[in-house]
Amino acid sequence: MFDPAFLKSLTGTPLRVQCTVLTVCPPASGRGGGKREWAVLRVVLRNAGSAGQGEATLLPHIEAHHPAVLRAQIAGAAAGLERMISPVDLPDLLPAGPLRSALDTALWDLLAKRSGRPAWELLGVPPPRPVPVVRTVDRLELPSLEAELRASSAFPLLKLKLGAGAVEDDLARLEVVRRYRPDAWLMADADGAWDVDRLHRMLPVLRAYEVSMLEQPLPEGESGALTALRRPFPIITELPYGDSGDVGRLISRYDGINVKLDAVGGLTAALGIMQEADQRGLAVLLGSPPATALSWAAALHAASGAHLVNLSPRLRAPGERERELEPAGAVLGAPVPSLWG
Repeated sequence: MFDPAFLKSLTGTPLRVQCTVLTVCPPASGRGGGKREWAVLRVVLRNAGSAGQGEATLLPHIEAHHPAVLRAQIAGAAAGLERMISPVDLPDLLPAGPLRSALDTALWDLLAKRSGRPAWELLGVPPPRPVPVVRTVDRLELPSLEAELRASSAFPLLKLKLGAGAVEDDLARLEVVRRYRPDAWLMADADGAWDVDRLHRMLPVLRAYEVSMLEQPLPEGESGALTALRRPFPIITELPYGDSGDVGRLISRYDGINVKLDAVGGLTAALGIMQEADQRGLAVLLGSPPATALSWAAALHAASGAHLVNLSPRLRAPGERERELEPAGAVLGAPVPSLWG
């Protein structure tokens, strides 16, 4: 991990903070949100003649992502951001969420530029390398699902969203997936939409369709039922937005976690959570909502600590080059330092 003393040596000088909410272009294929508008929070930090950037996706269904909440958080943290700080100091200023995530990412980018050392070296992680990504197959009507599966033929790893309707709807989706992609490694994600009875009914079905992992089958309030559940494959949970990353409370129920930088408060927090998960024997899926290339670049610095990487469709921020960090089929290339870090 990183050297706190070295980071501290770069603090204390005046810091300028600029926060902007940008409307961004949706995924070109229409995946990951249809015609909905997407927005990202961009943070630019300037210090000692250098500048660093960070971005986080804003999700309108989460109250903490609303502009009024972000403005209040920025105002509350303003005094603590008048001078350069270390990323490890951010939890004292802000709760986990998109503002802290974007600030954390921008601080690491700024520290890399000021020190002349790549971000991966400062973070104490291996240099980013091309990684195979798990492609998410959303809850689509069957004709659209079939088209999506045909388009996913280059992706050997798939994550199928379930739980949008009755059990019969889940069965139909599984059948279509295996008809078009019998070759794929497959995980399922119910987004907490099932109850305990439905989970018991679905477990042998998922096994018959060669599902290798299940994410968030139950609402958090019912997850205690997982403690004594015999399972044919790992069951993982997504750490919710604003989560403190208390991995210890999860180990009796789950076999792994889905970590998203924007949810837990940035790259610094994510790396700490992933390290603890590994020590406790939990699998780690590195996830992301639809996000920009800048967000992807930061997230990929944590990929070496993950068993799987599941990045949702690409959002294009204003001024972003068309092919910046573009996936090559099922593999996402390593980010270049000129983009971030």
